[in-house]
Amino acid sequence: MSSDEKSYEITWDPTTGIARTDWLPGAVCGIDVARDVDAEIKALGQDKVLSLVDLRQVASIDRPAREFFMDRNPNYRAVALVAGSASTRMLANFFLGLKRGSIPVKMFTSEADAVAWLQAQP
Repeated sequence: MSSDEKSYEITWDPTTGIARTDWLPGAVCGIDVARDVDAEIKALGQDKVLSLVDLRQVASIDRPAREFFMDRNPNYRAVALVAGSASTRMLANFFLGLKRGSIPVKMFTSEADAVAWLQAQP
């Protein structure tokens, strides 16, 4: 993946009301990419969003990026992290243990469960 290629894709699903971030295979997320993701979420123009983050293909998210995501609470109502392998579950658990913000964040191995949980959030 070259430096000018995005390592993620963000989509808005008006049916579910969920902003989705899919990390591409082997994606590496540093602080600049984290800022880009956050800006794209904000550019959706949906105020505070329900966010589903698919971590199943990501290779790594560095500490400054993880901390940035946890501090970006104004753009999110709730965040569901979807992890598949042991390494992505470890990464998701790291997010959850990093610090408790003002928004609910929960890890799932099932995308359907993640969507159901997000839609149940106030």
